[in-house]
Amino acid sequence: MCGICGEIRFDGAVVDKSTKDSMMAEISTRGPDYCGDFSKKSIFLGHHRLSIIDTSNKSNQPMFDENLSLVIVFNGVIYNYVSLRQDLKKRGYTFTSDGDTEVILKAYHFYGQKCVDHFDGVFAFCIYDLNNNQLFIARDRFGIKPLYFKIEKEYFAFSSSMQSLLYKDLGKINQTALNYHFFLHSSVPAPHTLFDNIFKLKPGHIILINNDGKVTRKKYYSIDNLPIVSHIDENEVIETIEYHLLNAIKKRLSTSDVPVGILLSGGLDSSLIAAIASKHKLAEINTFSIGFQSINEEQGDEFYFSDLVSQKYSTSHNKIKINDGQLVDNLDNVISSMPEPMSSQDASAFYLLAREVSQRQKVVLSGQGADELFGGYPWYRLMNNENRISDVEKFKKYYLDRTDEDFETTITNNYISDNNTDDFIKESFSVYDSKLTFLDKLLRFDISHLIVDDPVKRVDSMTMAWGLETRVPFLDQSLIEFTSTLRSSEKLKNNGKYYLKKLARNYLDLEIIDRKKFHFPVPPLKILSGRILDFVRETLCSTQCKSRGILNQENILHLLSQPNGNFTKLDGNKLWHLAVFERWFQINLDKKNPPN
Repeated sequence: MCGICGEIRFDGAVVDKSTKDSMMAEISTRGPDYCGDFSKKSIFLGHHRLSIIDTSNKSNQPMFDENLSLVIVFNGVIYNYVSLRQDLKKRGYTFTSDGDTEVILKAYHFYGQKCVDHFDGVFAFCIYDLNNNQLFIARDRFGIKPLYFKIEKEYFAFSSSMQSLLYKDLGKINQTALNYHFFLHSSVPAPHTLFDNIFKLKPGHIILINNDGKVTRKKYYSIDNLPIVSHIDENEVIETIEYHLLNAIKKRLSTSDVPVGILLSGGLDSSLIAAIASKHKLAEINTFSIGFQSINEEQGDEFYFSDLVSQKYSTSHNKIKINDGQLVDNLDNVISSMPEPMSSQDASAFYLLAREVSQRQKVVLSGQGADELFGGYPWYRLMNNENRISDVEKFKKYYLDRTDEDFETTITNNYISDNNTDDFIKESFSVYDSKLTFLDKLLRFDISHLIVDDPVKRVDSMTMAWGLETRVPFLDQSLIEFTSTLRSSEKLKNNGKYYLKKLARNYLDLEIIDRKKFHFPVPPLKILSGRILDFVRETLCSTQCKSRGILNQENILHLLSQPNGNFTKLDGNKLWHLAVFERWFQINLDKKNPPN
């Protein structure tokens, strides 16, 4: 995993040094092992490397193949690169490195745009063809790796982090994205961002850019129209899930020239990953858990459950306890590491966990995606049981963070627009086959649109802030494709995750399998007090916040009068949501005018 960036000029100008330096600085934490750039006339490509596969300098980037006149910058991992390299060797290609980067480059030369169909992995990469003066950019099927880009009349620029694109020509606030942010748990689905001239490449999409400014976007993959399979035996389902999950874990542990650990929260998902890895002797396992101070009824850690798994499978377990002082001292660091504002409490948890884990590991596995694949969230069941209202109304009632009235109270009149979130839901659901049930559509919608810009982005940005690569076995292509063909109503039995819980009985104690659903807890960011409440108050009552004019100051004062009395539908503190949003702007846009 790495950080990539670049710019191509359409006006013939040379990319200036300050632009290069600004872009590279913002991706530096993603790749602490090596940095390099390629510049020629009106093209610049930059790379910061985290050395995981072929750690020698032969796989440093940008990688330039003089014979093919191609240069690449790449972030990600191709799990089947060894077999692809053998195929390409048979076709006459020679290789000077032992990594996956050179395989992508030569696969592109042979297959052209279709090369992405041959990659099993997660990736965001850019290839520049010197003969045709053309950029080819691709993002993996499920958006595990980030790719931001900006299109202006004079240039096209891209990066792993949106901060690289904030250095000049900043556009206006995107009101559609603002609407998404406050309704969808601070998720802004691609292609939108909070700025109207910065975009995210959609998962499963490619871009072609030539030197005269023509930009072409194409979709190469989706799970929208996979058929539901009927009359499949339950035991066969569980065996097939185990087969795909075992393979997903195995290749994520083995495709690395450095040791791989596991983030073990104590929940079903990460516990099952650790158990499978250990039982099948896939690697010597280091596991890591984090905990915070408990407040009132808000439990701050899951150490009891992570200890059960660690002891049963004899992992080398590391428990990291974070006090309130450490948390508040790092709030600005957490927020500055967000490519976009993210209100979820556990962003801080992943950031501080990664800080400690990165001292021992370069790669870890994590359990993101299991809830979306196997129907684990409680709102799935609530929506499925609601028969009297439309699909869109079901979604609005049980998923959205706030009501229309609440949004209009939160935002000033200048930024209130039509409810774009409603339109987005309608349009997204309309692409699915009418034979699919609402629940079938919902789970595919979550995997294809929402998970990308909530848990996936959160974990990637927070761990890569410390040069720690996180791999997510549950978001493996084969596993997603198989589970998407299963009737979603079956997944919801036994309070959700029916098939996964059945499989887990072969590996875990019932105490872990049947425990109540527990979100990654950071109580001090839900029950605000002391220095954290001071942080929130200073941020939201600052001159910057008032002059920015996005957040309604009257509403802020109301919330501050009862700092722990107002929560979103999914139980997040509204004040914390607003504070993260505003502080992100202060850190990234107001650097020359820090808060008083």
